[in-house]
Amino acid sequence: MLLLEINHKATIKQVKRFFEKDFQTLQNMAHVSYLDIKSPTLSDLPNKSVTSNGIDSKMNNYMYAIEILAKIKEALAGIRENKRKFIEYRYFKCLTWYEIGELTGYGRSRGREILNSGLIEFAYAFVDTEDLRVIKKNGSQ
Repeated sequence: MLLLEINHKATIKQVKRFFEKDFQTLQNMAHVSYLDIKSPTLSDLPNKSVTSNGIDSKMNNYMYAIEILAKIKEALAGIRENKRKFIEYRYFKCLTWYEIGELTGYGRSRGREILNSGLIEFAYAFVDTEDLRVIKKNGSQ
């Protein structure tokens, strides 16, 4: 079976949009903030322990957000640690590139390469929840 070829540039843009918009909305819906994450191991994110009540088949916004945040945590756990740190620094802690450089020792250009590589890995890891990949059509794009 051949793997589908993805458009890296468009996929990176899609995952960035997810973290900049959707992730922030999910945090608001779940009434949590990750601006003060203490550990790069993502220990403060909710675990996937949402149980559904058989009587109440509709999941409210809060429960939905908690479930998706748990799936984000699960997807991030499968990403290599150095790449995961860049995602956490940039989108969880909202650090500037200068601050990220101070923490990691990488310059802005190399830092962006690592981040973008991590965003591609996240797109693959998160595909069962939401497919953020942009697939090339007929070898183009």
